[in-house]
Amino acid sequence: MFFRGGLSIRRNLYSKVLFLLVLGLFALFYFKNLNGSPNSLGGPAAEVLLQQQQQQQKALALVQNDIDIGAAVLAKAGALGVALNKGNVLSGASNGDALMYEQLIRADLAKQRPGLGDNGEGVELTGDAKELGEKQLATIALNEELSEHLSYNRTPPDGRHPACKRKQYDIASLPSTSVIIIFYNEPYSVLLRTVHSVLNTADARLLKEIVLVDDGSTNVELKGKLDYYVKTRLPAKVKVLRQRQR
Repeated sequence: MFFRGGLSIRRNLYSKVLFLLVLGLFALFYFKNLNGSPNSLGGPAAEVLLQQQQQQQKALALVQNDIDIGAAVLAKAGALGVALNKGNVLSGASNGDALMYEQLIRADLAKQRPGLGDNGEGVELTGDAKELGEKQLATIALNEELSEHLSYNRTPPDGRHPACKRKQYDIASLPSTSVIIIFYNEPYSVLLRTVHSVLNTADARLLKEIVLVDDGSTNVELKGKLDYYVKTRLPAKVKVLRQRQR
């Protein structure tokens, strides 16, 4: 069972909300199908029935409100499902869980907005995403939520001196190079953007390899999910090496 505790929490939430929805719908059906009309009765009986119907209308409004709230809770729970259970899903997975990794990676890619932050342009999130990012910034000095919205292939600003841009080299005379990136619990999106930046800016003829060295990370996203991404979406020159202990 991949979802473990996270799945149990979501199931309990869904069960409670669905129960409220079913109960509300039953109440709506019951109230709307009550027999009798104040127009068909006279005298005190009509007044009593009218009062009952007014009370029923108030009850219907409350039930409808509960249904709307329940539907909103379900929608939000569904939208946040991957984020809420990501850690539990990955901690219970093995390297053979290709389908699960593929789904998580596609969800990550769908969250990205092409062109956002290109050339160092400032970006500001809104709503819940902004609030979450600000909390992360205060805690880990990085807006990880914003990072997850930026493309892995974002174009960085060219900070070279103009004289450096005019410098010419003979590619054939230059040696190849290996880029070694040592990381420890680096945010997943930041690490992958670093790798893509190297691939996008280095001359492929000179870049021999990119070696990612995991210095004992405990972040589950940097385990099987990272290995799967490297294997399925990056060239063979990108490798992952792992230290057994920090």
